[in-house]
Amino acid sequence: MSSLEIGFIGFGVFIALSLLRVPIAYAMTIVGLGGMLLIYPVEAAFKFIPTGVFSYTSSFTLSALPLFLLMGSLAIYADLGKDSYEAAKAWFGRIPGGLGVATVYASAIFGAVSGSSLSAVAVFSKIAVPEMIRAKYSKQLATGVVAAAGCLDALIPPSILLVFYGILTETSIGQLLIAGIVPGLIYATVMALSITIYCRMRPGAFNEPLDFDTSWKAKFQTLRSLWAAMFLFIAVIGSIYLGWATPDEAAAVGVAGTVVVLALRGKLTYESVRDATIDSAKVSAMIFLLLGSGFIFATFLSSSGVITAITKWVTGMGLSFWTIMSAIILLYLFLGCFLDAISMMVLTIPILSPIMVDLDQSLVWFGVIVVMMMTIGAITPPLGLNCFVMKGALGDTVELKDIFMGSLPFVGLMLLTVIVLVAFPDLTLWLPELMRSMR
Repeated sequence: MSSLEIGFIGFGVFIALSLLRVPIAYAMTIVGLGGMLLIYPVEAAFKFIPTGVFSYTSSFTLSALPLFLLMGSLAIYADLGKDSYEAAKAWFGRIPGGLGVATVYASAIFGAVSGSSLSAVAVFSKIAVPEMIRAKYSKQLATGVVAAAGCLDALIPPSILLVFYGILTETSIGQLLIAGIVPGLIYATVMALSITIYCRMRPGAFNEPLDFDTSWKAKFQTLRSLWAAMFLFIAVIGSIYLGWATPDEAAAVGVAGTVVVLALRGKLTYESVRDATIDSAKVSAMIFLLLGSGFIFATFLSSSGVITAITKWVTGMGLSFWTIMSAIILLYLFLGCFLDAISMMVLTIPILSPIMVDLDQSLVWFGVIVVMMMTIGAITPPLGLNCFVMKGALGDTVELKDIFMGSLPFVGLMLLTVIVLVAFPDLTLWLPELMRSMR
């Protein structure tokens, strides 16, 4: 049996294990290790795999992942989500659908200090959803806005998914983080406009409360409460953009800066630091487990020739660029129903990134497209992690089906944004290229 045949059989076994609900990290390890033992001598395989996994997961660049996670966890205890919501409410509260629009832009601001959509959803489920429901928003609209707006945190830097993608593809993490800014702002604007248009067309769908101040004095007063978020964003992203720090160094600056903010606000306690550290450590452990298992599986696919064969097959079919991108979008829509974002990346990026390189496409641009598709999976049933996190935060006040139904209209908006970014790649690449030209 040839190595290529072993590779395709192993890929089939992996799919079967996944359908049997075997955790994806274990499935990749079992198939990858078994396949390597069939391709190479036993001694060579057992020598290469442990050293390869250790070398891959101990890279200093990977330190950005747990540091950004810790920064986001600490930001929750600093009440930065509440500050961003109060400021956005003062600025956008009076327009039709103002509370929904405020939630969108508050999530965008919070995304500048937290790279996890799940964290944003957990925060704004408790802050924004009850207030929108009191304002006579339907439960579907209120929960759908928060679930979809949380996806902004996966795009606006510091984004954990963009960092993870950069590690998998060996692409500049700094350029990836900067590349997420404009697409994130575009998506936020599309969401905000859509909410306003919907509420203007259906004025009876909501009843904005009048118990908060939206005067110009209040607007500028609330901006002062955003100093912490702006300070952290400038310290982290500004240092990367100007070339003063690498992403891992900037992540360390972000953690230190968040600790300073906690101290200045009198919230720096042993309990807050302990809980934030434990939360980020748990997620980091999961990510590193997937990284190690993904390395084994990707090495097996590469050694067997599967990746090369698929790349040649796809590019040799003579398909147009739009046909290939449409197939990739449909693939991620399907996978997003069953897998989380990290698992999807580990599974697909080793196969898809060589195809993009062969098509002479920017991996920075493709990374943003991939992350956008990952965020759609976060709000689509039956997995939809954002929706489950919201259900856990709100308890019995809302039904899970209402959260999913409220999120579905935003799937169309996100797909529209993806199509725009595919059609006009310069929207994504403008800032990274400007950053590169300044150095």
